[in-house]
Amino acid sequence: MRRLLIAAMLCLACHVSPATPAAPAARRHVAAADVVAAARHELDAHLGADGAHASVSVIGSPEDIDVPGQAVTLKAHRLTGRWPRSRVGVAVDIRVDEQVVRTATVWFALEVRQPVLTYAQDASPGVPAGQLHWVSRELDVAGMQGAPVTDPAQLQGVRLRRSVLADAPAMVADFERVPDVDRQQRVEVIATVGAVRLRTHGVASKQGAPGDVIPVMVDGAETPVAARVIDKGAVEVVQ
Repeated sequence: MRRLLIAAMLCLACHVSPATPAAPAARRHVAAADVVAAARHELDAHLGADGAHASVSVIGSPEDIDVPGQAVTLKAHRLTGRWPRSRVGVAVDIRVDEQVVRTATVWFALEVRQPVLTYAQDASPGVPAGQLHWVSRELDVAGMQGAPVTDPAQLQGVRLRRSVLADAPAMVADFERVPDVDRQQRVEVIATVGAVRLRTHGVASKQGAPGDVIPVMVDGAETPVAARVIDKGAVEVVQ
């Protein structure tokens, strides 16, 4: 009986078909050129009208890759940070069924040429912008550290805060607002004693804006008084 059972099991095993191997998971080839194209599209959109004056070249790109799945899409990240800049990295998400499976970065070298103001001569700190002379030149603003001045109208009520050299581009950071009262400036001094309002003059020891209390040496006095800035070139003694 036992021999018959073993023979039957061997016979059954001979008629069982081998298991069919599982089909390999579908994969999709993503070309590096497609990733670069997605990144370039985002860069061009960020450039906007400046794209007509821009020079762009690829200096770093990913390799071709294979990802699992069929429904593959590419989505570039939006650019942030200082703009324009000479080196731009654009991250691109590779998505399968709307899930990010990999992120690749494409690097570009960027030049953006725009007309900017340059100094016609050397100048020292404190010179009002209205006394400076300009030469307009087309320069690569992407390579500049900071915002350049493109229109003299940007410089109303400001003065140089540092020395500048001829032919250098004028940068917004080169200037500071002219204070309502400057250090060592002669000012009108107003003092109120009861119902009497007196006016005289003095020299401010510090600069200040309206509302600031600064020391002022009144003409003929031996010690400074505390006075509040009330207007350009005018202070009122604090009681």
